[in-house]
Amino acid sequence: MGFNIKNNYGPNIEVNAGGKVTLMQDKSGLWHTVDAEEANAEEAEIVEEVKASSNRGRPRKTGKLVQKSFIYSALTDEDTNQRLQFLYNGLKQLQWIASNTQQKNFLKIFSGEDTSSRVVWTGDINTLAELFRELVQRKKYVQLPSGESIWVMVNARFWEKEGNQEFGNERLAATRPPLDNKENIDLLVRFMNPHLVVDDVIRQMNQSQY
Repeated sequence: MGFNIKNNYGPNIEVNAGGKVTLMQDKSGLWHTVDAEEANAEEAEIVEEVKASSNRGRPRKTGKLVQKSFIYSALTDEDTNQRLQFLYNGLKQLQWIASNTQQKNFLKIFSGEDTSSRVVWTGDINTLAELFRELVQRKKYVQLPSGESIWVMVNARFWEKEGNQEFGNERLAATRPPLDNKENIDLLVRFMNPHLVVDDVIRQMNQSQY
């Protein structure tokens, strides 16, 4: 038997056991299924492919639709892009985000512009939460859009590695600092400091074993 995807912004989607459906969200916020050709359309963006199985239950209810992004800006546009690209590469090397994460989609979530982009987080939830506590709350290198809280934004822009699941604001808020990943978090956060010389931080990161 298959399962039913609860869709808050359109009709429910039935998936047969063993099958796969690609979900796409258009600019109006409506979710729908697409084929490979539609997936390349500029006016919409693939969010996640969901594999169906006979023993899988209904995904948890999603939170409110948030199309805002985090805001990161260094001293120049070039410097901003370089630091965000390094954060992207570092997270992939650490295997904290999905290996098929596209750089352009990752950069969108720090652009300060409206986006439906989401990144699949493959690391530990405690690591994700601590990374953003450092970037947003403690160091304030990354800004929140007006009217949004840190956990609403993290929950909106990152998906749990199981796919088609949000972490949930309460789960994120209840996390504890991960002692085993503290050094890597600190290095990534240092690189996002717009007042530090990029080459010096890169040299320190290269000396650290990921």
